[in-house]
Amino acid sequence: MIISRREFIKFTAATVACACAGVATGTSGCSARDVSTTPSAPEGSYRREGDRVIVALSEVDDLKEVGAAVKFTLDDEDGSELKVIVVHSEDETYQAFADRCTHRGKELNYLHVDKKLQCLSGKAQFDLEGTVIRGPAEDTLPRYRLRREGQEMVIEV
Repeated sequence: MIISRREFIKFTAATVACACAGVATGTSGCSARDVSTTPSAPEGSYRREGDRVIVALSEVDDLKEVGAAVKFTLDDEDGSELKVIVVHSEDETYQAFADRCTHRGKELNYLHVDKKLQCLSGKAQFDLEGTVIRGPAEDTLPRYRLRREGQEMVIEV
């Protein structure tokens, strides 16, 4: 398996942070759930244009099959990171959500068999409308409007 430099750095940073947290709190660190199983979209397959994210679908193999999902991380206008998760839930049906649980801000994984998004903590779950189906989250997951334009997907963020 080949991973990008960015994915390697993110994984390594998460591992170090978890180890440090374990040392500081006297626990054993993170559980395996804290690592996302949803792949990131390849660098160069998406770009930001103002309030829109343009995705070249032909360059994102992980979104071609029904049941697939990918994540995008972009720089937001205020200097923070904008994290988006896109789900290919049915034929020609895609949905985009903020990739942050509304409880404590952890990233999400898409569970295709159950057709839901789950917080990496393993606790909060959301349906494909963004509605909480299991707490501790109480607030609906932000959804982004999207549309297909030929071989591109346009997400309004």
